[in-house]
Amino acid sequence: MQQQQQWRPESPAMTFDEVSMERSKSFVKALQELKNLRPQLYSAADYCEKSYLHNEQKQMVLDNLKDYAVRALVNAVDHLGTVAYKLTDLFEQQTLEVSTVELKISCLNQQIHTCQTYIDKEGLRQQEISVATPRHHKRYILPNSVGQKLQRTQLLPTDDTQNGNQARPRPHPPVTPASKTLFWHLASETNSAPTGAPKAPPRQAPGLFL
Repeated sequence: MQQQQQWRPESPAMTFDEVSMERSKSFVKALQELKNLRPQLYSAADYCEKSYLHNEQKQMVLDNLKDYAVRALVNAVDHLGTVAYKLTDLFEQQTLEVSTVELKISCLNQQIHTCQTYIDKEGLRQQEISVATPRHHKRYILPNSVGQKLQRTQLLPTDDTQNGNQARPRPHPPVTPASKTLFWHLASETNSAPTGAPKAPPRQAPGLFL
């Protein structure tokens, strides 16, 4: 009986698919060799039958037939063992491929589940932030030094407060155009001059013609 060894690829650089293909080819070859034993055994049986019928030394032919039958049976069993081993090896290879694919699918499902969980948590967190964020009006925050000076200014008593009088808002002077203000000053100077003194000619504002 032939010694059965685990099949290994000759080149270590062979890919996973190439190894699987080589194992399939090896199984098909062993199965074909087992099938070829059938016509060989039929041919040997016909030859032994004719030799036994036409040969006078029938005992010698019978002994040779027994020896050949034993060797043929051993050869057939050896081929059966080879085919069974190749089939088992091929089945293990396919099982390994299926396990690898299942592992990849499981890892992919785990990644999808992790991403989905993260998306749900992030969406919930964003929703909580949008709901819990208070809405305030715009305001200005002064630095500490400016804020302290402003507080001290507000706390200082005014003159009217010290005298017991209530502070009254001061009226703002009327706003007049710039040209009238200049004429008003000129007229005031003319009216305020003494009566006995000669009147000075009126001054003209630069750039203005009377």
